[in-house]
Amino acid sequence: MTLLNKFTCMLILLSCASLAGIIPAYAQTGSEPPKLTLTTIDVPGAAVTEINGINTAGDMVGFYGQSTLGPLYGFLYSGGTFTYYDYPGQTITVPGGINDSGSIVGYAGSDPVVGFLYNGTTFTTLQDGSDSATFAFGLNNAGTVVGRAGSLGTAKAFRMRNGQYETVNFPGLFCPYKNAVGINNLGEIVGYTVCGIPEYGYLRKNGKLQNIDFPGATQTVALGINDSGVIVGCYGKGGIFYAFAYLGERYVSFSYPGAKDTCAYGINASGQVVGAYSFDNQAYQGFVSSPITTANFERPGCCQVAVVDGR
Repeated sequence: MTLLNKFTCMLILLSCASLAGIIPAYAQTGSEPPKLTLTTIDVPGAAVTEINGINTAGDMVGFYGQSTLGPLYGFLYSGGTFTYYDYPGQTITVPGGINDSGSIVGYAGSDPVVGFLYNGTTFTTLQDGSDSATFAFGLNNAGTVVGRAGSLGTAKAFRMRNGQYETVNFPGLFCPYKNAVGINNLGEIVGYTVCGIPEYGYLRKNGKLQNIDFPGATQTVALGINDSGVIVGCYGKGGIFYAFAYLGERYVSFSYPGAKDTCAYGINASGQVVGAYSFDNQAYQGFVSSPITTANFERPGCCQVAVVDGR
């Protein structure tokens, strides 16, 4: 896959295969399937736009560039206006999330890699000890940050509170990359492990771990969670990648119409989902969805396929 930097494909999985195909036809039972509108949001003139985070006010953060290999630049999209920013002295700036106070978390650089917090004026560098690569992906309203730290060859998931880094123990003794990506205001964390081609999603809630693996998929990455417990991410099946939302053992699968891959990176309190899609695995476009709510998971059956209107 070449899905972008929320799971750092440009640094880890550059050799992954291209995607092709159509969304799987899971059986529908009960009432009509969910209906979603995915609205495209692109930085003018950019070949690549990815939206990684959205807060309650609908402010969105992400990155843009002319290639997934960089340079990559950060942006805030608020009230229909783009504001651009870059970590000083770096050609890669990847914002990962924004909380309701407007604090932005992300990472910058390629080797070494540092995490950052950005308040709209000042960057604060995040580095877990002497690790050469600290990827900061998400934060909540309390300022707790989650990410991955170690080296470019192997790394552990972390949670950082009040300047103190704690390891998040996702399973997989021989999995070189363990990522904590999203955290809500209840302290619930979602992430995934990379064990070669297989990738496994996880929810950490009340100190306990739960697998988030889309049925029949070879790869599942859990990337965002809101306070209602709705989890979003993407999964691979048959060489194709689709976005999903998950709640209570039930999934809603969706894809931008005609796209070769779609991934959901973040979700806010009202259920708006942000992410990116591509028609050719070279140019990427950002999107924001109409709200996904808990009512979308009340229909019978494990795996609903949403009817999507792309704009």
